[in-house]
Amino acid sequence: METSDQIKAPNRVKATDREKALAAKILQHYRDQKYEQANALLAQALEASEHPRFKRIQARFDLFEGREAEAATTIKNILPQIWNAGSWELALADNGCSRAWVLHDQKILYFPLRKCASTSLLNMMKILAGEENRGEHIHQEDHKRVVVDLNKMATDYQGYFSCTVVRDPIERLMSFFHGNIVGREHLMREYDGLTEFYGLPTKPSLDYFLDNFVRYRQVFISVRDHTEPLVTSIGKRPEVFDWIGSLSKIPGLVAQLSARSGVDLPLMQEMASTEKPVSQQAGIPEAIRLLYVADYKAYGAFL
Repeated sequence: METSDQIKAPNRVKATDREKALAAKILQHYRDQKYEQANALLAQALEASEHPRFKRIQARFDLFEGREAEAATTIKNILPQIWNAGSWELALADNGCSRAWVLHDQKILYFPLRKCASTSLLNMMKILAGEENRGEHIHQEDHKRVVVDLNKMATDYQGYFSCTVVRDPIERLMSFFHGNIVGREHLMREYDGLTEFYGLPTKPSLDYFLDNFVRYRQVFISVRDHTEPLVTSIGKRPEVFDWIGSLSKIPGLVAQLSARSGVDLPLMQEMASTEKPVSQQAGIPEAIRLLYVADYKAYGAFL
């Protein structure tokens, strides 16, 4: 049977070397905080080429300018033409698709969510495939994830064991802030040690980050990737998964994966955060609460 990750969409067109170079130049202008030059160059590119590579940048710049609906429309229109769609793009499109790590030999589908033990579980997938644990570097293999239509998963992947780990959205947000932004200086390192990027500190205080959360999601795709609502990442129907649970339930998942594969998996705690204890709901701005209302409705029983 041909599964959805083996189907090659006929309307995906490779970019020319000139288009690749131009797209890289636009993005470099953005990284250099020369947004006006980047946007002007993008406008020229869109006039000369209809390649989705430039439309993806357009959607990215719409987010930067706060035009969420426009960005979503653009991504929805070009999604069939995109190579290696990112998690943020699928979440923005909100079309019932998610990204999974697929093990065909063991018939396992694992849907990773950032700050939900994904580093540890992705490395377990490597072990199941007979490969080496890569630690934090496992995320360099993000491109290997496969887009799965959750509505067709039961037929496209018949007989596969599908699983995902979820976490309270506010707890997950706090873990990202303390473990990644502060503990590992991810935003600072992402932009070559800059202490500020487009007016936002790359190592902000918690209060500043929470108060400016919406803007951080517009400027930094990494923030967006780590804080996307569960419902836009894995859909609104937990029943489509064979196994779904919180961090505390992971030993049970590991036992099932070991039994299914015949491989004795170790329990790992890669990327364990050192966040300070905080009340999950104390001092959370309304904009953040509203972002996650649907998560609590759909997945509250599993958090």
